[in-house]
Amino acid sequence: MNSDEAYNIVRRCFETGRMPHAYIIKGAPRGEGESFAKRVSWLLLCRTPENGGACGKCQDCLNVEAGRHMDVLRIEPESKSRQISVSVINDIVIPWSIRGSFLGGWKICIILFADRLNDNASNALLKTLEEPAERTLFLLVSDTPEMLLPTIISRCQKLDLSTGHRLPPEPIRSETARILARHGTSSELSIFATAGRFEELFGGIEKQAEKQAADEAAAEKYAASDDSRLKARTASLSKELRQAVYEAMKDWYRDIMICASAGRGQPLFFEEFRREIEKKAETVSAEKAAECLDLVDGLIRHMELRNIKSSIALPYWMGRLR
Repeated sequence: MNSDEAYNIVRRCFETGRMPHAYIIKGAPRGEGESFAKRVSWLLLCRTPENGGACGKCQDCLNVEAGRHMDVLRIEPESKSRQISVSVINDIVIPWSIRGSFLGGWKICIILFADRLNDNASNALLKTLEEPAERTLFLLVSDTPEMLLPTIISRCQKLDLSTGHRLPPEPIRSETARILARHGTSSELSIFATAGRFEELFGGIEKQAEKQAADEAAAEKYAASDDSRLKARTASLSKELRQAVYEAMKDWYRDIMICASAGRGQPLFFEEFRREIEKKAETVSAEKAAECLDLVDGLIRHMELRNIKSSIALPYWMGRLR
């Protein structure tokens, strides 16, 4: 949906007194997602609304625009680690959530890059979402909301603002396609071979993240004094790169689904692998390809949320993917 459609959904909930306590907004945290969060803040806080929306001129609207409204809390990853730590949730968000509104109206907590909540932070936030304070709204903005804990996702309404598709970066994109082009489930040997190739790819990603984090640390001269910051930055970079693998996997199965349902000659994400994809589509139905998209989400949950070892998770899921 576009931002106007999403806004009308929120506006109707607000006008009828049926506002949820939390939305997950799928959109760029430095683009349409952040802008939409600001627009919702205007709606709830404007003193003199006009035509079903904020006036944009009252003091509350001006304070929201300037980022200094007393009842709007903005949270984003710490600059060095690119993570949102549990201390931020415990020391800032939770005390804010149980405190009354400064101006007697709504309170809004905007969490940008919500997928960067680490495990402890996610669990701490979950407790707040389970028992929300009156007239308190959480807006979790992320372009990869599937990386959030399923328990957090289940407690929020979803608004998808994504309007286009961004290809995963190279060489991760092409390497993922090459692995899947060779994938087969005819024997345990072939399944473990695919799992091994992905494990090697993830290992390379970890080394790339370590090098990039070390280079950044050397440039900013903080590694020797703050090893925890270096580790957090490495973990964040590694997570970003692994996400590119998962997105490439989904693009692969979307292509198979398109070919299986609409036939040859359709536009593909992996145009350079058209021959391999069309061959796969001869034996994999559109329904099975759609199921594989859900299976990739299962792989993500095991690898990223439950921290199951790749040597266990990869063979299991590769045996189910086609």
